[in-house]
Amino acid sequence: MLRRSGPIVIAALSACGGEQLAELETESRSSLQTAYTCAAGCGGQLGSAVLPGPHGPVTLVAWSNSPQLGTDVDCDPTACAGGSPVTARNGHPAYGCPWQCVELVNRYFQGTWGAPKISADAGAGFCSFAASSSLPQYWVYGQSGASTAGHAPMAGDVLVWAGHVAIASSSVSSGATGTIDLIEQNATCSGTDTVSWNGSMFGAKYGLGALCWVHVLANTGATGPVCPTGSNWHLAGKYCGSEAGMQHADANTLYSCNAAGAAANAVQVCSLGCQQMPAGQDDRCASPSANGGSCTAGKQCQSGNCISGVCCNSACGACGSCGTGTCTPLAAHSTGSPACSGDLLCSGSSASCPASCATSADCAGGTVCSGSACVPPVADAGVVVDGGTDADADADAGVNPIATDAGTTDAPSAGCSSGGATWLALLGVAASRRRRRAGSPAISATARRPRARSRAASPGCR
Repeated sequence: MLRRSGPIVIAALSACGGEQLAELETESRSSLQTAYTCAAGCGGQLGSAVLPGPHGPVTLVAWSNSPQLGTDVDCDPTACAGGSPVTARNGHPAYGCPWQCVELVNRYFQGTWGAPKISADAGAGFCSFAASSSLPQYWVYGQSGASTAGHAPMAGDVLVWAGHVAIASSSVSSGATGTIDLIEQNATCSGTDTVSWNGSMFGAKYGLGALCWVHVLANTGATGPVCPTGSNWHLAGKYCGSEAGMQHADANTLYSCNAAGAAANAVQVCSLGCQQMPAGQDDRCASPSANGGSCTAGKQCQSGNCISGVCCNSACGACGSCGTGTCTPLAAHSTGSPACSGDLLCSGSSASCPASCATSADCAGGTVCSGSACVPPVADAGVVVDGGTDADADADAGVNPIATDAGTTDAPSAGCSSGGATWLALLGVAASRRRRRAGSPAISATARRPRARSRAASPGCR
């Protein structure tokens, strides 16, 4: 309910935080400087409108400045201090003094589009500030801006009068008369209103002259998905958002369209994607594929199993293949995909990797089966590895490593180190080299067998 709480005052007081007006108000019009009380009270909701946003439509709410509605007095002055936004007493963010007309505009421009704040009161200063080179995010038509000829406000543009601002919630066309729907604060108890459009400029409002309108460049004016037009329109029915001609629509959502260029209503979000059908047939959400169908994720398959791009009857395994939709084991001794752990190869009887090996044929190349596990091969324990030294190096140098003392008699030794020990060492070397020279041309028995020695020459040896 709207109630006038005070007498008509002169318009020298700035309206809605705007510039001073030169003329006096008359009783034939409602001055913005006459305080009103609305049932919503201070910070209560007056009305709302759906406006364009960078990621789709947004709902903007107009809050009440009652009991100071229509004046530049703030019913909640505590939130005027500080930067934007500040939490007001009603718990909602305020992008300026609550709940002035300029606050609503900056809440939409800043809060929705991330555009800079227009730090000016309603009026000519608002137009000139928005048109300044420091704010390239905006474009102004009318005072301080470009000519209005050939242009028209669209939903989301801000209309500026000499003392008031409001946001257009509908669009009009250049050269054609019409009416612009508005959402506003600090003007009416509904938070909404309308203004006339003569084809090139909107009309006066509340006795205030029209000055300019401000457009944020990122705004396309779309308030939601739009159905195709022209050759892209076929019949009324269901259209995927990805269909040619659909505007501002999500590709994976199915929409209902009743007429060309009309608003498209979302029917269903297609979790598996939206499937376009031939002209004359309704589009539809994609259904899960049967076994053998192509896929990129399990949810696209009736079985829930997507194996290597094919819907499969089971989860299969690294040793299975599902090219036909039925999991079958790979051939025996195949490498799994991904490779089985422990260097094991597929058994040929199961789609899963084996847990152990039976023979080296069950192991990947470079490994052997030992104790049911695939391991790298090891050298023969009886072979003496000499670090890469040629076993025949001594022989190649003209030295007989076996019979170096043939024809000589060792001098008697009082200890093991110079007699029996030396003989035993030579015997060990000879035996070692015989093993390493396996396969080499045989040497004579004389060379292989050291000369017999008398144990008496080495008393004390055992």
